[in-house]
Amino acid sequence: MSHASVELLLRGYRAFVAGDLESLAGMLDPDVEWIAPGEEAVLVSRDRVLEVLAERVAEDYNVTVDRAFGLPNRVVVSMRFSRVEADPSDERPLQSRRSYLLGRWAGIVYMEDGCVVRVEEFPHMDAALEAAGVEGDGHA
Repeated sequence: MSHASVELLLRGYRAFVAGDLESLAGMLDPDVEWIAPGEEAVLVSRDRVLEVLAERVAEDYNVTVDRAFGLPNRVVVSMRFSRVEADPSDERPLQSRRSYLLGRWAGIVYMEDGCVVRVEEFPHMDAALEAAGVEGDGHA
């Protein structure tokens, strides 16, 4: 089962990177739950999740899966994201002033019957591993 969970996660990742929201929609349960760090479970419609994902695709981030641990019916995953932002006060066409936005995301993605049913976000990978009952490696 863990292999199937990782494969579903990676199919979703590839669809996100390609901007293929239609494929992502087919991978999400209609009543998917999305829980931010420290929050209670919230039922979120698939349409709302797709709206947020569409916003993220439009923001043109470079997203890379760092690690994925397949467990029965869930995957513990960490990702890096980055984006180059031009200086809005610099009107030169080939401006040199840019900022680099970097970040990390960690979570547990739960699956049932080939669909994502719940996503729990965590402040770092070790917290996600601990919540999943997997011993971390000391690298947040």
